[in-house]
Amino acid sequence: MQQHVADASGARRTRSTGTGAGTSAGLSELCESSDVLLGFVNTTPHGSGPVELLGDSASLNAWLTGAGLMAADAAVTRADVVAAHELRSALRTVFLSRSGCEGSADRLPEAEQYLARIAERYPLTLRITAEGCRPVPARAGVLGAFAGLLAAAADLASRGAWLRMKICKNPTCYSGFFDRTRNTSGPYCGTACSSQAAQRAYRNRIKDASCAQAS
Repeated sequence: MQQHVADASGARRTRSTGTGAGTSAGLSELCESSDVLLGFVNTTPHGSGPVELLGDSASLNAWLTGAGLMAADAAVTRADVVAAHELRSALRTVFLSRSGCEGSADRLPEAEQYLARIAERYPLTLRITAEGCRPVPARAGVLGAFAGLLAAAADLASRGAWLRMKICKNPTCYSGFFDRTRNTSGPYCGTACSSQAAQRAYRNRIKDASCAQAS
C-alpha cells in the first residue's frame, strides 16, 4: 500500500506502508530517488490535491532546499520557476503514460524530446568511490538541483525501477506513486483509488444499460 505524506517543504511524497509485491532485486523499500521525484511531480495541483506548490521563486527555493537538492542561499529567478514547471510537466507525462491515462500517449513524444534536450542544460558527472559509481550534478545552484532530479531518474533506471514511477489513474487523485506490483501493471496508487475506479466503472455500466433500455 502507498501513503502520500507532506514533508517540511509541503511536497507530497509517497512511501510504502505495507508489504507490497516484490520489486527489482536490490531496490530498498524506501528509495530516496523515487521519493524526491514523486515529491517533485506531486507539487502541481492534481485531482483533488493541493494548490500549486512551486508558484514563485521563494516556494521553488524552499522546495529544492527542503529536498536536499540545493543550498538555501542559491539564487532562484522567475525563469527558474518556469523551467521547473516544464520539467515537472514532462516527468508527469512520462509517468501518466505508464498508467494509461487518457491523452498521455499523444503527449509522450514531446515530453521525451524535451527531457533529451534539457539533459544537456542540466549535466551530470560521475562520482566514483571504492563503494561504487553514481551520477551527480556537474553544477551547483538551481541548475544543479534540476540535474539532481535527472540523477534520481538515472539511479532508478540503473536499478530497474524507472518503469515503476507512475501517476495514479484515478481522476480524483492523479498523484505520483511507486508501483510495487510484481509485473509493474498497477495503474492506481492504492486500494482506495482502485475501489473508487471500480465503483465509477460499475455506475457507468449501469447508466449505459439504463440508457440502452430506454432507447
